[in-house]
Amino acid sequence: MSPARDVPALVASVIDVGSNSVLLLTVELDAGGRARQRDAALVTTRLGSGLEVGGPLDRAARTRTRDAVVALAGRARSHGASRLWGFATGAARRARDGRDFASELTQAAGCPVAVLSGDEEAALAYAAIRHACAEQARTLLAVDVGGATTELTLGRGEAIRGVASLPLGALALTERDGDVAAEVARVLADERLLASARAAGAVVAASGGTATALAALDLGLETYQPARVHGHSLAAASLAGIARGVRTDLPGVLDEGRAHILPAGALVLAGVARAAGAAALQVSEHGVRHGYLRQRLAMEGVDADLRALWD
Repeated sequence: MSPARDVPALVASVIDVGSNSVLLLTVELDAGGRARQRDAALVTTRLGSGLEVGGPLDRAARTRTRDAVVALAGRARSHGASRLWGFATGAARRARDGRDFASELTQAAGCPVAVLSGDEEAALAYAAIRHACAEQARTLLAVDVGGATTELTLGRGEAIRGVASLPLGALALTERDGDVAAEVARVLADERLLASARAAGAVVAASGGTATALAALDLGLETYQPARVHGHSLAAASLAGIARGVRTDLPGVLDEGRAHILPAGALVLAGVARAAGAAALQVSEHGVRHGYLRQRLAMEGVDADLRALWD
């Protein structure tokens, strides 16, 4: 009988080109599809800075973002990634040259970079949260606060009841003149998906940089620990207070770019929780990039289990 051969690990990476930051996730999967995180990184580039809907991306922001994506693609390959995908979200889909920029990134980084619609982004956030969080039986409202938009998905199990992409991004709100709280309240007041979530008694779970930063601060972490952030419960009434007391001397937890936009993001999360009738939000460290990575791997016949990334 021939000796059993070791099955080589599959290493896969995804690059999330957001409106405020670019994120990298690289995982190693064993033969059974169980994943371990090999590398992760974040670069704040503010691609959506100063962007008007239908307007062009800022030239300097394009350059910063392209440089970051190329560097992170190289970093992924240095960690052995044989599969590498990228996607862009709010800023790219709202800008008139967003798809051209995604094509530029594809060429520069040597990996495909897709532009997600708001509905696609919302559904991926829901899929990632549902996969990663223990709560599976109840109705779930998934909330992902980005730099340009906030995505909502209401569902139960695999059945999605509704999605919405709202013009409430933490970066966009921070740069906007006027009363941010009033703008958040105005947009959320017209969102029927939140009324449905309240009527269903939905569990509210949040992903994205706003939620994870607030959780890290609430936990008093000196260095960012994803395993502790993931699943942390944030009292909705405390969100604004956490953001107001933000410390900018915690580079391992909160970079200056996130600190600057965190108060606006906290107002969005607090408003969503209030409209959905939730006293607390469950924080998910898994977000759109995890959902996208699982989706792409599934297209290659790999059923990836990302639930124990940090074990």
